[in-house]
Amino acid sequence: MFEALKSSPRFRVQSPFLQSLRSRFGKVGLRLLLVLVPLFFLRACVLTYVPPDKIGVRQVSYGSGKGLQKEPVLPGWRRELSSYERIYTFPRDIQAVEFTNNSAETGAGHLQRPAVKVPTVDGYPVDVDVTVLYRIKDPYLLASKFGLSKAYEEAVVVRFTDPTVKQYLGELLAEEFYHPKRLAQVAALKDALAKRFTPNGLELKDILIRQYDYPDTFQALTEQKKIQDQSVLTNQALAKQAEVQTRLNRVIAEGQNLVNVSTAEFNAQITEINAQKDLYQRQKKAEADLLVKTAQASGTELVNRALEGAGSAKLLRLRRGLALLEGIKGPIYISEDPTDLGKLGSPK
Repeated sequence: MFEALKSSPRFRVQSPFLQSLRSRFGKVGLRLLLVLVPLFFLRACVLTYVPPDKIGVRQVSYGSGKGLQKEPVLPGWRRELSSYERIYTFPRDIQAVEFTNNSAETGAGHLQRPAVKVPTVDGYPVDVDVTVLYRIKDPYLLASKFGLSKAYEEAVVVRFTDPTVKQYLGELLAEEFYHPKRLAQVAALKDALAKRFTPNGLELKDILIRQYDYPDTFQALTEQKKIQDQSVLTNQALAKQAEVQTRLNRVIAEGQNLVNVSTAEFNAQITEINAQKDLYQRQKKAEADLLVKTAQASGTELVNRALEGAGSAKLLRLRRGLALLEGIKGPIYISEDPTDLGKLGSPK
């Protein structure tokens, strides 16, 4: 039974429309192949594509224009006749070369070289991590000098960067790598390196000084030097403090002396004023005493003159009587007229 099934013909749809459609598609496909295959072949032999991040240089194999062509090949579809010429491409974006001893600090695809060992003025070698950023400016000049490979990285970037960094940063002291003077040296380094890159078809974009590694002995010497510097600064501060204290003491002494002089002057003025006051008082008192004594002398003179005149005998008898009365002790009995001066003055 199975053999009968195997020998029986398979089921097929018999349709004139489908057969006509299949025939038309077959003819169209054949025509497309006849057109596209030569186009693909022609493209492979005549055209090539330069990516946007590349720049090319054309090399002609034979003929009057044989060799590298000076005009750069820009990105896009460009002519490339097979076996007659060829386009070689170089990176158009910014490239980098790393000088570092730490492999973790370099990027993928970048050329890495050891850190630049800079001999400083004071004799301490400093390992400097440097990143050089550049781009290809003239692919013809680059290819004519260093070929169509990346040999220019060693021949230009590494060759010029290492001695130039040593030349300019080597003029610094080890501790001046963290000083503003380093910025001036890096700017001069960048200008010098750019002038060396340009004749070789490269354009320097920037050079980054990223890290400094000092020898172990430098840290110990630096700490000792810093302690000495701090001691010097401390002594200078103490000397300035003593100088200020001396000036302060001198000012205080001058002020006290000025106070004493002013006090003495004031006391002298007060003494002079008191002396003038006493002199004035004595003068006025002497004048008053003189006036009193003069008045008394005048009164005495007047009294004497009065005694010399009329009635002076009676006045004398009266005074004598008063003196007698004052000399009597005990009770006094008056039997006569006390006003009778004649009796008082006459002897018994």
